[in-house]
Amino acid sequence: MPQVDEPHERGADERKAPSALRRLFSELRPFLGLLLTCSSLTIAQSAFGFVPPLILGDIVNRLQHGDPINAYAYLGYIVGFAVVQGILGYALGVYTSLMGQKFLLLIRERLYRHMQSLPLAYFEKNQTGKLVSYVINDASTVNNLITGNLNTLVSGAVQLVIVVIVLFAINWKLALLALTPVPFYIVNFRRFLKPLQTTSDDIRTRRDTMFGVMQERLAGVQVVKSFGQERRESRGFMAITRGLMGLNVRQGALGGGLWTSADALCGIGQGLVLWYGGILCLQGTIGAGTLVMFLMYSVTYVYGPIIQFLVAIDPIARAQNALWRIFRTLDIKNVVDDKPEAPPMPPIKGDVLFDNIWFEYEPNQPVIKGLTLEAKAGQMVALIGFSGSGKTTLTSLLLRHYDPTSGRLTIDGHDLRDIQLLSYREQVGVVAQESILFNTSVFENIRYGRMDATEEEVHRAARAANIHQAILDLPDGYETKIGEDGVKLSVGEKQRIAIARALLADPKILILDEATSSLDSQTEAQLQQALDNLLQGRTSFVVAHRLSTIVKADVIVVLEKGVITEQGTHTELLSKGGLYASLYQKQFSVALENAS
Repeated sequence: MPQVDEPHERGADERKAPSALRRLFSELRPFLGLLLTCSSLTIAQSAFGFVPPLILGDIVNRLQHGDPINAYAYLGYIVGFAVVQGILGYALGVYTSLMGQKFLLLIRERLYRHMQSLPLAYFEKNQTGKLVSYVINDASTVNNLITGNLNTLVSGAVQLVIVVIVLFAINWKLALLALTPVPFYIVNFRRFLKPLQTTSDDIRTRRDTMFGVMQERLAGVQVVKSFGQERRESRGFMAITRGLMGLNVRQGALGGGLWTSADALCGIGQGLVLWYGGILCLQGTIGAGTLVMFLMYSVTYVYGPIIQFLVAIDPIARAQNALWRIFRTLDIKNVVDDKPEAPPMPPIKGDVLFDNIWFEYEPNQPVIKGLTLEAKAGQMVALIGFSGSGKTTLTSLLLRHYDPTSGRLTIDGHDLRDIQLLSYREQVGVVAQESILFNTSVFENIRYGRMDATEEEVHRAARAANIHQAILDLPDGYETKIGEDGVKLSVGEKQRIAIARALLADPKILILDEATSSLDSQTEAQLQQALDNLLQGRTSFVVAHRLSTIVKADVIVVLEKGVITEQGTHTELLSKGGLYASLYQKQFSVALENAS
Protein backbone atom coordinates (compact mmCIF):
# COMPACT_ATOMS: atom_id res chain seq x y z
CA MET A 1 0.00 0.00 0.00
CA PRO A 2 1.35 3.47 -0.73
CA GLN A 3 2.83 4.86 2.45
CA VAL A 4 0.14 7.16 3.80
CA ASP A 5 -0.62 5.26 6.99
CA GLU A 6 0.01 6.89 10.33
CA PRO A 7 2.85 6.07 12.73
CA HIS A 8 2.14 4.21 15.94
CA GLU A 9 0.34 6.07 18.69
CA ARG A 10 2.77 5.05 21.42
CA GLY A 11 6.44 4.27 21.93
CA ALA A 12 9.12 6.48 20.44
CA ASP A 13 6.55 8.75 18.81
CA GLU A 14 5.33 9.90 22.25
CA ARG A 15 8.50 12.00 22.46
CA LYS A 16 7.13 14.10 19.62
CA ALA A 17 4.22 15.36 21.77
CA PRO A 18 6.20 18.13 23.57
CA SER A 19 7.50 19.42 20.23
CA ALA A 20 3.88 19.67 19.09
CA LEU A 21 3.27 22.20 21.87
CA ARG A 22 6.18 24.28 20.60
CA ARG A 23 4.79 24.08 17.09
CA LEU A 24 1.46 25.37 18.39
CA PHE A 25 3.01 28.76 19.10
CA SER A 26 4.29 29.02 15.54
CA GLU A 27 0.79 28.12 14.32
CA LEU A 28 -0.59 30.98 16.44
CA ARG A 29 1.46 33.59 14.54
CA PRO A 30 -1.55 34.72 12.45
CA PHE A 31 -3.18 35.62 15.75
CA LEU A 32 -0.18 37.53 17.13
CA GLY A 33 -2.23 40.67 17.73
CA LEU A 34 -4.81 38.78 19.77
CA LEU A 35 -2.05 36.86 21.56
CA LEU A 36 -0.31 40.08 22.62
CA THR A 37 -3.62 41.57 23.73
CA CYS A 38 -4.39 38.51 25.85
CA SER A 39 -0.87 38.54 27.33
CA SER A 40 -1.15 42.24 28.21
CA LEU A 41 -4.55 41.75 29.83
CA THR A 42 -3.21 38.74 31.74
CA ILE A 43 -0.26 40.72 33.11
CA ALA A 44 -2.48 43.70 34.00
CA GLN A 45 -5.02 41.49 35.75
CA SER A 46 -2.24 39.72 37.67
CA ALA A 47 -0.70 43.06 38.70
CA PHE A 48 -4.02 44.38 40.04
CA GLY A 49 -4.40 41.19 42.05
CA PHE A 50 -1.46 42.25 44.21
CA VAL A 51 -3.19 45.37 45.50
CA PRO A 52 -5.80 43.91 47.96
CA PRO A 53 -3.18 42.17 50.19
CA LEU A 54 -1.23 45.44 50.35
CA ILE A 55 -4.35 47.29 51.47
CA LEU A 56 -5.26 44.62 54.03
CA GLY A 57 -1.71 44.55 55.39
CA ASP A 58 -1.68 48.33 55.75
CA ILE A 59 -5.02 48.24 57.59
CA VAL A 60 -3.78 45.64 60.10
CA ASN A 61 -0.52 47.52 60.70
CA ARG A 62 -2.42 50.77 61.31
CA LEU A 63 -4.81 49.01 63.70
CA GLN A 64 -1.84 47.45 65.53
CA HIS A 65 -0.23 50.85 66.04
CA GLY A 66 -3.49 52.67 66.79
CA ASP A 67 -3.28 54.89 63.70
CA PRO A 68 -6.51 56.38 62.32
CA ILE A 69 -8.14 54.56 59.39
CA ASN A 70 -10.29 56.07 56.64
CA ALA A 71 -12.64 53.11 56.19
CA TYR A 72 -14.45 54.68 53.21
CA ALA A 73 -11.19 55.32 51.38
CA TYR A 74 -10.00 51.77 51.91
CA LEU A 75 -13.42 50.45 50.89
CA GLY A 76 -13.22 52.58 47.75
CA TYR A 77 -9.75 51.25 46.98
CA ILE A 78 -10.81 47.64 47.42
CA VAL A 79 -14.03 48.01 45.40
CA GLY A 80 -12.28 50.05 42.72
CA PHE A 81 -9.48 47.57 42.23
CA ALA A 82 -11.98 44.68 42.27
CA VAL A 83 -14.05 46.39 39.56
CA VAL A 84 -10.98 47.07 37.40
CA GLN A 85 -9.78 43.50 37.87
CA GLY A 86 -13.26 42.24 36.92
CA ILE A 87 -13.30 44.36 33.76
CA LEU A 88 -9.83 43.10 32.83
CA GLY A 89 -10.95 39.52 33.47
CA TYR A 90 -14.02 39.98 31.28
CA ALA A 91 -11.96 41.49 28.46
CA LEU A 92 -9.41 38.72 28.81
CA GLY A 93 -12.15 36.08 28.59
CA VAL A 94 -13.61 37.66 25.44
CA TYR A 95 -10.29 38.01 23.61
CA THR A 96 -9.08 34.58 24.71
CA SER A 97 -12.31 32.99 23.51
CA LEU A 98 -12.06 34.88 20.21
CA MET A 99 -8.50 33.70 19.65
CA GLY A 100 -9.38 30.12 20.60
CA GLN A 101 -12.40 29.98 18.31
CA LYS A 102 -10.49 31.47 15.39
CA PHE A 103 -7.74 28.89 15.86
CA LEU A 104 -10.36 26.14 16.22
CA LEU A 105 -11.99 27.23 12.94
CA LEU A 106 -8.61 27.33 11.19
CA ILE A 107 -7.38 23.95 12.42
CA ARG A 108 -10.66 22.16 11.68
CA GLU A 109 -10.80 23.66 8.20
CA ARG A 110 -7.19 22.66 7.51
CA LEU A 111 -7.70 19.15 8.86
CA TYR A 112 -10.87 18.52 6.87
CA ARG A 113 -9.47 20.00 3.67
CA HIS A 114 -6.25 17.99 4.04
CA MET A 115 -8.13 14.76 4.73
CA GLN A 116 -10.24 15.34 1.63
CA SER A 117 -7.06 15.68 -0.42
CA LEU A 118 -5.46 12.45 0.83
CA PRO A 119 -5.58 9.35 -1.38
CA LEU A 120 -7.97 6.47 -0.90
CA ALA A 121 -5.29 4.38 0.82
CA TYR A 122 -5.39 6.68 3.86
CA PHE A 123 -9.08 6.04 4.46
CA GLU A 124 -8.69 2.31 3.87
CA LYS A 125 -6.24 2.20 6.80
CA ASN A 126 -8.07 4.46 9.27
CA GLN A 127 -11.48 4.16 10.89
CA THR A 128 -13.89 6.94 9.97
CA GLY A 129 -14.84 7.44 13.62
CA LYS A 130 -11.19 8.03 14.55
CA LEU A 131 -10.80 10.63 11.80
CA VAL A 132 -13.96 12.41 12.95
CA SER A 133 -12.52 12.41 16.48
CA TYR A 134 -9.39 14.17 15.22
CA VAL A 135 -11.43 16.99 13.68
CA ILE A 136 -13.93 17.37 16.54
CA ASN A 137 -12.40 16.19 19.82
CA ASP A 138 -8.70 16.82 19.30
CA ALA A 139 -9.33 20.29 17.92
CA SER A 140 -11.60 21.06 20.90
CA THR A 141 -8.93 19.82 23.32
CA VAL A 142 -6.43 22.23 21.79
CA ASN A 143 -8.98 25.04 21.97
CA ASN A 144 -9.46 24.34 25.69
CA LEU A 145 -5.69 24.56 26.14
CA ILE A 146 -5.54 27.95 24.42
CA THR A 147 -8.56 29.46 26.15
CA GLY A 148 -8.01 27.98 29.61
CA ASN A 149 -4.84 26.24 30.64
CA LEU A 150 -2.28 28.39 28.82
CA ASN A 151 -3.90 31.57 30.13
CA THR A 152 -3.88 30.16 33.66
CA LEU A 153 -0.22 29.16 33.39
CA VAL A 154 0.87 32.50 31.94
CA SER A 155 -1.03 34.35 34.66
CA GLY A 156 0.42 32.08 37.34
CA ALA A 157 3.96 32.45 36.02
CA VAL A 158 3.70 36.24 35.97
CA GLN A 159 2.27 36.29 39.48
CA LEU A 160 4.92 33.89 40.79
CA VAL A 161 7.82 35.98 39.45
CA ILE A 162 6.41 39.22 40.85
CA VAL A 163 5.48 37.78 44.22
CA VAL A 164 8.90 36.18 44.79
CA ILE A 165 10.48 39.61 44.29
CA VAL A 166 7.95 41.18 46.65
CA LEU A 167 8.41 38.51 49.34
CA PHE A 168 12.18 38.83 49.31
CA ALA A 169 11.79 42.59 49.56
CA ILE A 170 9.62 42.16 52.67
CA ASN A 171 11.83 39.61 54.47
CA TRP A 172 14.30 37.36 52.73
CA LYS A 173 14.45 34.77 55.52
CA LEU A 174 10.68 34.40 55.61
CA ALA A 175 10.65 34.27 51.78
CA LEU A 176 13.14 31.38 51.75
CA LEU A 177 11.02 29.54 54.30
CA ALA A 178 7.88 30.11 52.18
CA LEU A 179 9.66 28.60 49.15
CA THR A 180 10.84 25.52 51.07
CA PRO A 181 7.99 23.27 49.78
CA VAL A 182 8.79 24.09 46.13
CA PRO A 183 11.45 21.34 45.62
CA PHE A 184 9.00 18.82 47.08
CA TYR A 185 6.36 20.05 44.65
CA ILE A 186 8.77 19.30 41.80
CA VAL A 187 9.54 15.79 43.10
CA ASN A 188 5.83 15.14 43.58
CA PHE A 189 5.15 16.44 40.08
CA ARG A 190 7.74 14.17 38.48
CA ARG A 191 6.37 11.15 40.36
CA PHE A 192 2.84 11.61 38.98
CA LEU A 193 3.63 13.03 35.54
CA LYS A 194 4.40 9.84 33.59
CA PRO A 195 1.48 7.76 34.95
CA LEU A 196 -0.90 10.64 34.23
CA GLN A 197 0.37 11.08 30.66
CA THR A 198 0.22 7.33 29.98
CA THR A 199 -3.30 7.03 31.39
CA SER A 200 -4.41 10.11 29.43
CA ASP A 201 -3.06 8.61 26.22
CA ASP A 202 -4.74 5.26 26.95
CA ILE A 203 -8.04 7.04 27.51
CA ARG A 204 -7.69 8.87 24.21
CA THR A 205 -6.85 5.66 22.34
CA ARG A 206 -9.78 3.81 23.94
CA ARG A 207 -12.10 6.72 23.15
CA ASP A 208 -10.99 6.68 19.50
CA THR A 209 -11.75 2.96 19.39
CA MET A 210 -15.18 3.60 20.88
CA PHE A 211 -15.97 6.24 18.25
CA GLY A 212 -14.74 3.95 15.48
CA VAL A 213 -16.86 1.01 16.66
CA MET A 214 -19.93 3.22 17.10
CA GLN A 215 -19.59 4.67 13.61
CA GLU A 216 -19.14 1.26 11.98
CA ARG A 217 -21.96 -0.46 13.83
CA LEU A 218 -24.46 2.38 13.45
CA ALA A 219 -23.63 2.69 9.75
CA GLY A 220 -24.15 -1.07 9.42
CA VAL A 221 -27.23 -1.24 11.63
CA GLN A 222 -29.17 -3.07 8.91
CA VAL A 223 -26.64 -5.92 8.97
CA VAL A 224 -26.66 -5.99 12.78
CA LYS A 225 -30.45 -6.24 12.89
CA SER A 226 -30.65 -8.68 9.98
CA PHE A 227 -28.48 -11.19 11.82
CA GLY A 228 -29.95 -10.49 15.26
CA GLN A 229 -26.63 -9.31 16.71
CA GLU A 230 -27.98 -6.38 18.76
CA ARG A 231 -27.22 -8.00 22.12
CA ARG A 232 -23.74 -9.08 21.06
CA GLU A 233 -22.91 -5.59 19.76
CA SER A 234 -24.24 -4.01 22.97
CA ARG A 235 -22.05 -6.33 25.07
CA GLY A 236 -19.01 -5.51 22.95
CA PHE A 237 -19.63 -1.78 23.22
CA MET A 238 -20.15 -2.01 26.97
CA ALA A 239 -16.83 -3.86 27.29
CA ILE A 240 -15.10 -0.93 25.60
CA THR A 241 -16.91 1.66 27.76
CA ARG A 242 -16.17 -0.30 30.95
CA GLY A 243 -12.49 -0.29 30.03
CA LEU A 244 -12.73 3.44 29.43
CA MET A 245 -14.45 3.89 32.79
CA GLY A 246 -11.62 2.03 34.54
CA LEU A 247 -9.04 4.27 32.90
CA ASN A 248 -10.98 7.39 33.89
CA VAL A 249 -11.18 6.16 37.49
CA ARG A 250 -7.41 5.56 37.48
CA GLN A 251 -6.85 9.03 36.07
CA GLY A 252 -9.06 10.51 38.79
CA ALA A 253 -7.14 8.61 41.47
CA LEU A 254 -3.79 9.80 40.12
CA GLY A 255 -5.06 13.37 39.86
CA GLY A 256 -6.48 13.15 43.36
CA GLY A 257 -3.18 11.86 44.71
CA LEU A 258 -1.28 14.66 43.05
CA TRP A 259 -3.71 17.27 44.31
CA THR A 260 -3.83 15.90 47.88
CA SER A 261 -0.05 15.74 48.24
CA ALA A 262 0.30 19.23 46.73
CA ASP A 263 -2.34 20.55 49.13
CA ALA A 264 -0.52 18.96 52.05
CA LEU A 265 2.74 20.61 51.01
CA CYS A 266 0.88 23.92 50.77
CA GLY A 267 -0.36 23.45 54.34
CA ILE A 268 3.17 22.69 55.53
CA GLY A 269 4.44 25.86 53.84
CA GLN A 270 1.72 27.96 55.49
CA GLY A 271 2.53 26.42 58.86
CA LEU A 272 6.22 27.25 58.52
CA VAL A 273 5.45 30.84 57.54
CA LEU A 274 3.04 31.26 60.46
CA TRP A 275 5.54 29.75 62.91
CA TYR A 276 8.53 31.83 61.90
CA GLY A 277 6.45 34.88 61.04
CA GLY A 278 4.86 34.73 64.50
CA ILE A 279 8.31 34.72 66.06
CA LEU A 280 9.30 37.75 63.99
CA CYS A 281 6.10 39.52 65.04
CA LEU A 282 6.77 38.87 68.71
CA GLN A 283 10.31 40.15 68.26
CA GLY A 284 8.93 43.28 66.60
CA THR A 285 10.87 42.63 63.39
CA ILE A 286 7.71 42.74 61.28
CA GLY A 287 4.20 43.93 61.95
CA ALA A 288 1.09 41.74 62.15
CA GLY A 289 -0.22 43.37 58.96
CA THR A 290 3.00 42.53 57.16
CA LEU A 291 2.64 38.89 58.26
CA VAL A 292 -0.98 38.82 57.04
CA MET A 293 0.11 40.32 53.71
CA PHE A 294 2.97 37.82 53.49
CA LEU A 295 0.63 34.91 54.13
CA MET A 296 -1.86 36.12 51.53
CA TYR A 297 0.86 36.52 48.94
CA SER A 298 2.46 33.14 49.63
CA VAL A 299 -0.82 31.20 49.71
CA THR A 300 -2.42 32.95 46.74
CA TYR A 301 0.53 33.73 44.51
CA VAL A 302 3.18 31.13 45.41
CA TYR A 303 1.35 27.93 46.33
CA GLY A 304 -1.69 28.86 44.22
CA PRO A 305 0.14 29.04 40.87
CA ILE A 306 2.11 25.90 41.66
CA ILE A 307 -1.10 24.00 42.41
CA GLN A 308 -2.69 25.44 39.28
CA PHE A 309 0.26 24.15 37.29
CA LEU A 310 -0.11 20.69 38.80
CA VAL A 311 -3.84 20.66 38.10
CA ALA A 312 -3.12 21.67 34.50
CA ILE A 313 -0.69 18.76 33.92
CA ASP A 314 -3.35 16.37 32.63
CA PRO A 315 -5.10 18.86 30.29
CA ILE A 316 -1.71 19.92 28.93
CA ALA A 317 -0.69 16.28 28.38
CA ARG A 318 -3.97 15.67 26.56
CA ALA A 319 -3.49 18.78 24.46
CA GLN A 320 0.10 17.77 23.61
CA ASN A 321 -1.04 14.39 22.35
CA ALA A 322 -4.00 15.93 20.51
CA LEU A 323 -1.67 18.45 18.86
CA TRP A 324 0.71 15.67 17.88
CA ARG A 325 -2.13 13.74 16.22
CA ILE A 326 -3.37 16.88 14.43
CA PHE A 327 0.07 17.91 13.16
CA ARG A 328 0.94 14.32 12.27
CA THR A 329 -2.20 14.16 10.13
CA LEU A 330 -1.49 17.52 8.51
CA ASP A 331 2.08 16.40 7.76
CA ILE A 332 1.03 13.24 5.92
CA LYS A 333 2.27 13.62 2.39
CA ASN A 334 -0.18 12.95 -0.39
CA VAL A 335 1.57 10.40 -2.58
CA VAL A 336 -1.06 11.04 -5.26
CA ASP A 337 -0.73 14.76 -5.79
CA ASP A 338 -0.28 17.31 -8.56
CA LYS A 339 3.22 18.14 -9.66
CA PRO A 340 4.22 21.81 -9.25
CA GLU A 341 2.66 23.91 -11.99
CA ALA A 342 0.95 20.87 -13.55
CA PRO A 343 -1.35 22.02 -16.39
CA PRO A 344 -5.10 21.32 -16.33
CA MET A 345 -6.41 18.38 -18.29
CA PRO A 346 -7.66 19.50 -21.73
CA PRO A 347 -11.13 18.36 -22.82
CA ILE A 348 -10.91 14.57 -22.95
CA LYS A 349 -11.38 12.70 -26.21
CA GLY A 350 -11.16 9.30 -24.52
CA ASP A 351 -8.02 7.46 -25.69
CA VAL A 352 -6.74 5.44 -22.71
CA LEU A 353 -3.45 3.53 -22.53
CA PHE A 354 -2.20 1.31 -19.72
CA ASP A 355 1.45 1.05 -20.76
CA ASN A 356 3.35 -1.82 -19.06
CA ILE A 357 1.66 -1.12 -15.72
CA TRP A 358 2.95 -2.68 -12.53
CA PHE A 359 1.24 -1.96 -9.23
CA GLU A 360 1.52 -3.21 -5.65
CA TYR A 361 -0.36 -2.30 -2.49
CA GLU A 362 2.32 -3.87 -0.31
CA PRO A 363 6.03 -3.96 -1.18
CA ASN A 364 7.06 -6.90 -3.35
CA GLN A 365 3.47 -8.12 -3.71
CA PRO A 366 2.37 -6.92 -7.18
CA VAL A 367 -1.31 -7.21 -8.03
CA ILE A 368 -0.93 -5.81 -11.57
CA LYS A 369 2.00 -7.30 -13.48
CA GLY A 370 3.24 -5.61 -16.63
CA LEU A 371 -0.24 -4.98 -18.00
CA THR A 372 -0.70 -3.19 -21.32
CA LEU A 373 -4.19 -2.26 -22.47
CA GLU A 374 -5.40 0.30 -24.97
CA ALA A 375 -8.91 1.73 -25.33
CA LYS A 376 -9.83 4.01 -28.20
CA ALA A 377 -12.15 6.97 -27.72
CA GLY A 378 -15.78 5.84 -27.54
CA GLN A 379 -14.98 2.17 -26.95
CA MET A 380 -16.59 0.05 -24.27
CA VAL A 381 -14.00 -2.08 -22.47
CA ALA A 382 -15.28 -4.90 -20.26
CA LEU A 383 -13.10 -6.26 -17.45
CA ILE A 384 -13.89 -9.74 -16.17
CA GLY A 385 -12.14 -12.20 -13.92
CA PHE A 386 -12.34 -13.86 -10.55
CA SER A 387 -12.13 -11.86 -7.31
CA GLY A 388 -8.61 -10.58 -6.77
CA SER A 389 -7.74 -10.62 -10.46
CA GLY A 390 -7.15 -6.84 -10.52
CA LYS A 391 -10.34 -5.47 -12.12
CA THR A 392 -11.16 -2.87 -9.47
CA THR A 393 -7.48 -2.01 -9.08
CA LEU A 394 -7.37 -1.03 -12.75
CA THR A 395 -10.36 1.29 -12.31
CA SER A 396 -8.74 2.79 -9.19
CA LEU A 397 -5.62 3.50 -11.22
CA LEU A 398 -7.77 5.05 -13.93
CA LEU A 399 -9.33 7.35 -11.32
CA ARG A 400 -5.82 7.98 -10.00
CA HIS A 401 -6.66 6.89 -6.48
CA TYR A 402 -3.21 5.34 -6.79
CA ASP A 403 -0.25 5.82 -9.11
CA PRO A 404 1.36 2.84 -10.86
CA THR A 405 4.45 1.43 -9.21
CA SER A 406 5.98 1.50 -12.67
CA GLY A 407 4.73 2.08 -16.20
CA ARG A 408 2.51 4.86 -17.56
CA LEU A 409 -1.22 5.48 -17.66
CA THR A 410 -2.08 8.05 -20.31
CA ILE A 411 -5.29 9.77 -21.38
CA ASP A 412 -5.13 11.21 -24.91
CA GLY A 413 -1.35 10.91 -24.58
CA HIS A 414 -1.20 12.81 -21.25
CA ASP A 415 0.41 10.93 -18.34
CA LEU A 416 -2.04 11.25 -15.43
CA ARG A 417 0.86 12.15 -13.14
CA ASP A 418 1.63 15.23 -15.23
CA ILE A 419 -1.77 16.95 -15.22
CA GLN A 420 -4.01 18.51 -12.56
CA LEU A 421 -5.95 15.73 -10.88
CA LEU A 422 -9.15 17.69 -10.21
CA SER A 423 -9.45 18.87 -13.80
CA TYR A 424 -9.17 15.24 -14.90
CA ARG A 425 -11.66 13.76 -12.44
CA GLU A 426 -14.23 16.40 -13.38
CA GLN A 427 -14.41 14.67 -16.76
CA VAL A 428 -14.74 11.11 -15.39
CA GLY A 429 -17.91 9.48 -14.10
CA VAL A 430 -18.11 6.52 -11.71
CA VAL A 431 -20.78 4.14 -10.52
CA ALA A 432 -19.27 1.85 -7.91
CA GLN A 433 -20.43 -1.56 -6.75
CA GLU A 434 -21.60 -0.09 -3.44
CA SER A 435 -23.54 3.10 -4.07
CA ILE A 436 -22.71 5.91 -1.64
CA LEU A 437 -25.58 8.32 -1.12
CA PHE A 438 -25.84 11.27 1.26
CA ASN A 439 -28.50 12.02 3.86
CA THR A 440 -30.22 14.68 1.80
CA SER A 441 -32.90 14.78 -0.89
CA VAL A 442 -32.97 12.52 -3.95
CA PHE A 443 -32.66 15.63 -6.11
CA GLU A 444 -29.47 16.79 -4.37
CA ASN A 445 -27.97 13.30 -4.53
CA ILE A 446 -28.42 13.16 -8.30
CA ARG A 447 -27.30 16.75 -8.81
CA TYR A 448 -24.08 15.99 -6.91
CA GLY A 449 -22.78 14.83 -10.29
CA ARG A 450 -23.06 18.41 -11.59
CA MET A 451 -24.06 21.05 -9.08
CA ASP A 452 -25.22 23.57 -11.70
CA ALA A 453 -27.65 21.13 -13.34
CA THR A 454 -31.23 22.27 -13.90
CA GLU A 455 -34.28 20.43 -12.64
CA GLU A 456 -35.04 19.18 -16.15
CA GLU A 457 -31.50 17.83 -16.55
CA VAL A 458 -31.79 15.97 -13.24
CA HIS A 459 -35.12 14.45 -14.32
CA ARG A 460 -33.68 13.49 -17.71
CA ALA A 461 -30.78 11.66 -16.02
CA ALA A 462 -33.24 9.89 -13.71
CA ARG A 463 -35.34 8.76 -16.68
CA ALA A 464 -32.23 7.45 -18.42
CA ALA A 465 -31.40 5.45 -15.29
CA ASN A 466 -34.99 4.15 -15.11
CA ILE A 467 -35.56 5.63 -11.65
CA HIS A 468 -37.76 8.66 -12.44
CA GLN A 469 -41.11 7.00 -11.74
CA ALA A 470 -39.85 5.33 -8.58
CA ILE A 471 -38.74 8.75 -7.31
CA LEU A 472 -42.15 10.27 -8.06
CA ASP A 473 -43.75 7.47 -6.01
CA LEU A 474 -41.75 8.50 -2.92
CA PRO A 475 -43.61 10.58 -0.27
CA ASP A 476 -42.05 13.91 -1.36
CA GLY A 477 -40.86 12.93 -4.80
CA TYR A 478 -37.47 14.36 -5.66
CA GLU A 479 -37.38 16.26 -2.34
CA THR A 480 -37.64 13.07 -0.27
CA LYS A 481 -34.84 12.78 2.31
CA ILE A 482 -33.36 9.32 1.83
CA GLY A 483 -31.63 8.86 5.21
CA GLU A 484 -28.00 8.06 5.87
CA ASP A 485 -26.52 6.13 2.93
CA GLY A 486 -29.98 5.87 1.38
CA VAL A 487 -31.37 3.65 4.12
CA LYS A 488 -34.96 4.40 2.99
CA LEU A 489 -34.34 3.05 -0.51
CA SER A 490 -33.96 -0.44 -1.89
CA VAL A 491 -30.52 -1.54 -3.08
CA GLY A 492 -31.65 -1.35 -6.70
CA GLU A 493 -33.05 2.17 -6.25
CA LYS A 494 -29.83 3.34 -4.66
CA GLN A 495 -27.84 1.91 -7.55
CA ARG A 496 -30.01 3.58 -10.16
CA ILE A 497 -29.76 6.95 -8.40
CA ALA A 498 -25.99 6.57 -8.42
CA ILE A 499 -26.12 5.79 -12.14
CA ALA A 500 -28.27 8.88 -12.75
CA ARG A 501 -25.73 10.96 -10.81
CA ALA A 502 -22.88 9.70 -13.00
CA LEU A 503 -24.84 10.24 -16.22
CA LEU A 504 -25.73 13.79 -15.22
CA ALA A 505 -22.03 14.63 -15.02
CA ASP A 506 -21.80 13.85 -18.76
CA PRO A 507 -18.34 12.30 -18.39
CA LYS A 508 -16.02 11.54 -21.29
CA ILE A 509 -14.78 8.45 -19.47
CA LEU A 510 -17.31 6.35 -17.57
CA ILE A 511 -16.46 3.61 -15.08
CA LEU A 512 -19.16 1.10 -14.14
CA ASP A 513 -17.91 -1.19 -11.37
CA GLU A 514 -20.60 -3.86 -10.98
CA ALA A 515 -23.09 -1.03 -11.55
CA THR A 516 -25.99 -3.37 -12.41
CA SER A 517 -25.19 -6.14 -9.95
CA SER A 518 -28.00 -5.14 -7.55
CA LEU A 519 -30.76 -4.96 -10.16
CA ASP A 520 -33.28 -7.57 -11.12
CA SER A 521 -33.11 -8.96 -14.64
CA GLN A 522 -36.03 -6.91 -16.00
CA THR A 523 -34.75 -3.60 -14.61
CA GLU A 524 -31.24 -4.46 -15.73
CA ALA A 525 -32.45 -5.02 -19.28
CA GLN A 526 -34.27 -1.67 -19.30
CA LEU A 527 -31.23 0.10 -17.83
CA GLN A 528 -28.87 -1.61 -20.24
CA GLN A 529 -30.86 -0.28 -23.19
CA ALA A 530 -30.58 3.26 -21.81
CA LEU A 531 -26.88 2.81 -21.14
CA ASP A 532 -26.29 1.55 -24.67
CA ASN A 533 -27.63 4.84 -26.00
CA LEU A 534 -25.88 7.05 -23.46
CA LEU A 535 -22.48 5.34 -23.74
CA GLN A 536 -22.21 6.33 -27.39
CA GLY A 537 -19.22 8.64 -27.85
CA ARG A 538 -17.80 7.88 -24.37
CA THR A 539 -14.95 5.62 -23.37
CA SER A 540 -16.32 3.24 -20.79
CA PHE A 541 -14.78 0.60 -18.53
CA VAL A 542 -17.29 -1.92 -17.25
CA VAL A 543 -16.56 -4.40 -14.47
CA ALA A 544 -19.26 -7.06 -14.30
CA HIS A 545 -19.81 -10.62 -13.14
CA ARG A 546 -22.95 -10.91 -15.25
CA LEU A 547 -21.57 -11.55 -18.72
CA SER A 548 -24.95 -10.67 -20.25
CA THR A 549 -24.20 -7.00 -19.52
CA ILE A 550 -20.96 -6.91 -21.51
CA VAL A 551 -21.58 -9.02 -24.62
CA LYS A 552 -21.79 -5.82 -26.71
CA ALA A 553 -18.44 -4.51 -25.45
CA ASP A 554 -15.91 -3.49 -28.09
CA VAL A 555 -13.17 -5.19 -26.11
CA ILE A 556 -13.53 -7.82 -23.41
CA VAL A 557 -10.46 -8.26 -21.20
CA VAL A 558 -10.04 -11.38 -19.06
CA LEU A 559 -7.78 -10.86 -16.05
CA GLU A 560 -6.13 -13.53 -13.94
CA LYS A 561 -3.88 -12.52 -11.03
CA GLY A 562 -3.09 -9.12 -12.53
CA VAL A 563 -2.32 -10.38 -16.03
CA ILE A 564 -4.42 -10.22 -19.22
CA THR A 565 -4.96 -13.79 -20.35
CA GLU A 566 -7.63 -13.17 -23.00
CA GLN A 567 -8.72 -10.14 -24.99
CA GLY A 568 -11.19 -9.66 -27.84
CA THR A 569 -14.86 -9.33 -28.69
CA HIS A 570 -17.57 -11.61 -27.33
CA THR A 571 -17.62 -13.66 -30.54
CA GLU A 572 -13.82 -13.91 -30.72
CA LEU A 573 -13.47 -15.09 -27.13
CA LEU A 574 -16.24 -17.65 -27.47
CA SER A 575 -14.47 -19.12 -30.48
CA LYS A 576 -11.20 -19.47 -28.52
CA GLY A 577 -12.83 -21.69 -25.92
CA GLY A 578 -10.89 -20.22 -22.99
CA LEU A 579 -11.91 -18.98 -19.55
CA TYR A 580 -14.42 -16.48 -20.94
CA ALA A 581 -16.16 -19.14 -23.03
CA SER A 582 -16.29 -21.42 -19.98
CA LEU A 583 -17.77 -18.70 -17.75
CA TYR A 584 -20.29 -17.67 -20.38
CA GLN A 585 -21.39 -21.25 -20.96
CA LYS A 586 -21.94 -21.78 -17.24
CA GLN A 587 -23.99 -18.59 -16.86
CA PHE A 588 -25.94 -19.34 -20.03
CA SER A 589 -26.74 -22.85 -18.78
CA VAL A 590 -27.92 -21.52 -15.44
CA ALA A 591 -30.11 -18.93 -17.20
CA LEU A 592 -31.72 -21.66 -19.35
CA GLU A 593 -32.36 -23.82 -16.27
CA ASN A 594 -33.96 -20.89 -14.44
CA ALA A 595 -36.08 -20.05 -17.47
CA SER A 596 -37.38 -23.60 -17.66
